[in-house]
Amino acid sequence: MSLSRRALLATTPLLLAARPVPAADPVATAPAVAASATAAAGPVRLIANENPYGASERALEAVRAALAEAWQYPVGREATLKRLIAEREGVAPEQVMIGDGSGEILRVAALAWARTGGGVVAARPTFDFLPSYARLLGAPVTEVPLDAAMRHDLPAMAAAVSASTALVYVCNPNNPTGTLVPGREIRPFVSEVSRRAPVLVDEAYLDLWDDAGEHTCADRVRAGEPVIVTRTFSKLHGLAGLRIGYAIAPVEIIRRLQPLRMSLLNTAGIAAATASYQDLDYQALSRRRLKEALAVTRAALADVGWPATDTRGNFVFFDTGRPVGEFAAAMRAEGFLVGRPFAPYETWCRVSIGTLPQMKGFAAALRRYAARRAEAAA
Repeated sequence: MSLSRRALLATTPLLLAARPVPAADPVATAPAVAASATAAAGPVRLIANENPYGASERALEAVRAALAEAWQYPVGREATLKRLIAEREGVAPEQVMIGDGSGEILRVAALAWARTGGGVVAARPTFDFLPSYARLLGAPVTEVPLDAAMRHDLPAMAAAVSASTALVYVCNPNNPTGTLVPGREIRPFVSEVSRRAPVLVDEAYLDLWDDAGEHTCADRVRAGEPVIVTRTFSKLHGLAGLRIGYAIAPVEIIRRLQPLRMSLLNTAGIAAATASYQDLDYQALSRRRLKEALAVTRAALADVGWPATDTRGNFVFFDTGRPVGEFAAAMRAEGFLVGRPFAPYETWCRVSIGTLPQMKGFAAALRRYAARRAEAAA
């Protein structure tokens, strides 16, 4: 079964609440300890890789100002944002496309290339918006397992590209594993493979870290190669609910994608993204907050001895050693919603990074769970 992220968010609390817990398991049935004061307002959402601190004040001010013109259709309002992105990326504004989140652009790319029957090559597991939409269009999707380090296996992906391949999809850093293929490895891969099929590099999480410039494939776009780089304002900028993302690509690719867009942009989202894109201080603050809360989470995982990937996302992927459903049920009892299984890593859990207090509460809950399990095994 394939679930969209939106459907998952809507159904996860019900699924976890309904999932039976084996009565014979003393760990899963141990009495829950209240997670924190936040539990009174409902479970803490650690499932969707959101920025829990939200938008910058400059972005919020821009939204408030934009509401006065909310009665107008937002035609052409993205021009300033496109120009700012183009200047920073060293491309022409005509090489920038703004979308209803980067998710829309991923699906538009699948529509542009896969609807004619051409195949898609992607990793497994990875962010499924593009591959799943390609399947709905009837396109064959070749899934290439990750390597031993849970990174994209670039040699295997290159070998999977055939004459019938219409598009190659790479999510870097990868979701759900958080692993990064360094720029020195991915850029030669993109250059070589794009001679055989266009390559879309999803960099939704790359700007969460200060060294994004070392690893982006934007230079392949500037070189004129058939490469699409997508990014989002949902993560670093805390604008997931306003649905703004963008792509940079050669002009001829943008012209192919743009007519296939399925929505109009929204005035508030454009205004917020334009303000936030220029708010470098807030971007630095978001990165700092992420690192602080991630450090707390990593320390807890190290304390209990659970393996985890070297994540470059705003989430961490770790091995619970048991079916993820069991751990998720125990964490929900503690007041935290955590991730679903991602095949074939059925014991690995993806947990989004919340606020520092939230992650301190989660770390304490994780330690309690691990202690109960150790006691039950003794």
